[in-house]
Parts: sequence; C-alpha cells; structure tokens
Amino acid sequence: MNKDNTQTKLEQAAAEAVKVVATAAKEATKVVATAAKAATKLTNISNSADHDLLIKLETKMDGLKEDIRSLSDGTAKQINDHEVRINSLETEKTKTNTLLSMGIGILTLLVSLLTWHLIGR
Repeated sequence: MNKDNTQTKLEQAAAEAVKVVATAAKEATKVVATAAKAATKLTNISNSADHDLLIKLETKMDGLKEDIRSLSDGTAKQINDHEVRINSLETEKTKTNTLLSMGIGILTLLVSLLTWHLIGR
C-alpha cells in the first residue's frame, strides 16, 4: 500500500518536472522568435538606418541574453527542487522496504518457533 503511494508520488513529481521543462521550452521559443523577428527587420532596412538598427538590435540582444539567463536560472531551481523531493521520496521508500523486510523476517522466525514448539518436540 505504501509502495503504491510512494510510486504515485514519484510519478506525480516526474509529471510536474516534465511540465516545468515544457513551459521553459515554450518561453525560450518565444524569446528566440522575437530575436528572429528583429533579425529579419535588420535585413529589410536601408543602409542609412543600419547603424541605428544595429544599436537597437544590440540592446535587444542584451535584453534577450538576460531573459534567457533568468529563464535558465528559474528552470534549474525548479529542477533542483524536484530532485530534492524525489530524493526524499526514494529515501522514504528505502526505509519502508527495510522495515517491511525486518518485519517479514521476525514473523518468519516466530512462525518457525511456533511450529517447532507444537510439532518438533
């Protein structure tokens, strides 16, 4: 019963991690699309405005770098949080399995002693 609960928790944590990564990928796609749009504008302008556009583009690229960095940092933090949760669930599962094994061993010993006492004398 507890094994099923732990397994369910692990599955939920994995599903949530997948959602976080998918959201981060979607945000990154939007950022890249914005940069591509700005790059397309660069090729469509006249030579007289090239310098001004390059400065604007450089400014936008700096902002883009910061956006990607902050997005990356947030995703890394969320993945780290999931790793901590999954590790605690795995520890709980190991502890439960150990205690169940010990209980089974004790019960086996008691049944063996009872059988020996009733039949073995």
